[in-house]
Amino acid sequence: MGQVIFVVCRESIEALLVIGILWAWMTQNAAGARGKKWLIAGIVAGLLLALMLALALIGVTEFLGAAMQTWFEVGMLVVASALIVQMVYWMRKHGRTLKADLETGLAKNVQAANWWGVFFLAMIAVGREGSETVMFLYGSFLGLIEFTDYMQFFGAAAIGLALALFLFYLLQVGSKYISWPLFFRVTGIMLLFLGSALFLTAAEKLMNGPLGMLSLPDWLYATAWDSSALLNDSSVFGSLMASLFGYRSQPNGFDLLALAIYWILVGIVLLPQWQRKQSRVTLQSSKTDKAVIR
Repeated sequence: MGQVIFVVCRESIEALLVIGILWAWMTQNAAGARGKKWLIAGIVAGLLLALMLALALIGVTEFLGAAMQTWFEVGMLVVASALIVQMVYWMRKHGRTLKADLETGLAKNVQAANWWGVFFLAMIAVGREGSETVMFLYGSFLGLIEFTDYMQFFGAAAIGLALALFLFYLLQVGSKYISWPLFFRVTGIMLLFLGSALFLTAAEKLMNGPLGMLSLPDWLYATAWDSSALLNDSSVFGSLMASLFGYRSQPNGFDLLALAIYWILVGIVLLPQWQRKQSRVTLQSSKTDKAVIR
């Protein structure tokens, strides 16, 4: 259940950051204090949207037949992995201006007494994080069978939320020692590995389902290596590594092909952004050096 703990913790911290920014602005501004009830209503509405998405996905899954259910699950896992890459891209692009953007949007709505605007700003912000959590954990939820499985799942979610509250508190009071950008950079990398695990799970569902009936090259079925003596992916720690990082102790050619496709796509999406960022840093450093010389 390590995947559940990590996802709930990471997404909850991001949601708490957004809520904290909006709430602090409301508290510091007399005009905004009157809109706190709209802010709270928006937070509740965002959580309800995420719950409705979860119920809708479960309902669709139960309605479909066995063959279509496999394709639907694969589609959701691929979408979830794509959302992770998109979220990392978005955070790297807007992370530094997130606080200013939220406060600007809130100020405009408060000045115009547009309380519905405050409501929708909070709802979209919270609903986005909640919906991403639902998408990322969809595959894990489908694997639940017995009552104890459900207890472990929701227990892990509760642990993730409690850990998020604790880490958010530490990040707030210890901002001099713990860097928000560093936190999101590290967890962003972990999210990309989680995306690879979800993508690999989707590929394996295809291999064990529709693609398994086709005549494919032998190397796709052949075991590439066996590291089970060092770490078996059926062990407690190995299972955690498998769910968070896509680790396989006996990967076959199809597993490696799926991971290669995923990381190539990640590179295509994120590498240009990283190169642009490095160019800006180099340019700023060059300007600083020239200013010092003058």
